[in-house]
Order: sequence, then C-alpha cells, then structure tokens
Amino acid sequence: MGYSLLNYLSLITIGISGLSVLAGLFFIKKGKREIHRFFMINASIFALLFVLLYVLKSILYPPQSYTGPYRGLFLFILWTHTILAIVNFPLAIITLRYAFKNMFEKHRKIAPITAFVWLYVAVTGWLIYFFMQWLNKNV
Repeated sequence: MGYSLLNYLSLITIGISGLSVLAGLFFIKKGKREIHRFFMINASIFALLFVLLYVLKSILYPPQSYTGPYRGLFLFILWTHTILAIVNFPLAIITLRYAFKNMFEKHRKIAPITAFVWLYVAVTGWLIYFFMQWLNKNV
C-alpha cells in the first residue's frame, strides 16, 4: 500500500469518524437514541481504522518534516492535535463504557467533552494534512 493511498484512506476514515460524531450529536439532541448510538459506534470504528492506518504508515514510511511557511502555527496545531488525540483515546473508551453500561448520567457529563476533543482532533488532522501536502516545501 503506497504512501499516498494510506494518506487518502486516513483522511477518509477520520473524516467519516468526525462526521459520524456530528451526526450522533444531532440525533441525540433530537432524542433519537438508537440512531445516535449507531453513529457513535460508527465513529469509533472509523477512528480505530484511522489509528491502524496511521500506525501502518508510521511503520512503513519515515516521518516527514514540515518546512513550509507558518511553521509556528503548524507546530501549535500539531502539538495540540497530538496531545488531544492521546487524551481522547481514554476519554472515548470511558464515554462508550458509560453508554454500554447504561450509566447515562455519567455518560451525559463526559460525552460533550469527548465529542469536542474528538472533533478538534479530526479537524486538525485534516489541517495537518493540508500543511504537509500543500504548504510544505519538501513536497
């Protein structure tokens, strides 16, 4: 599997994951719990697929450095993305666990935080790709 294909598949999976979170939020606000559940499970599956693709890309290809303009902005986005991606993993597991265990009071408290972090990570992932592919001098 080539580097470009892995990049595109990564973008697609994290994009679907982020859109699924948005759909899940929309449907829970409408009181459609089962549809919400479907989209949140879908978001989790696509996030897991993204992680697997990311690990595969990291194993198969050397890391690339960013040498384009706006380096300070790029590094800020990259650092916050990385830190929040690490934070989001246990947050997502805890949030899903509360839902599956019918601990909805706890689920309702943590879910908005998890959703915000999840969406931030998804959007900044796309931004990092944009920086690396379109603004980077090494490409």
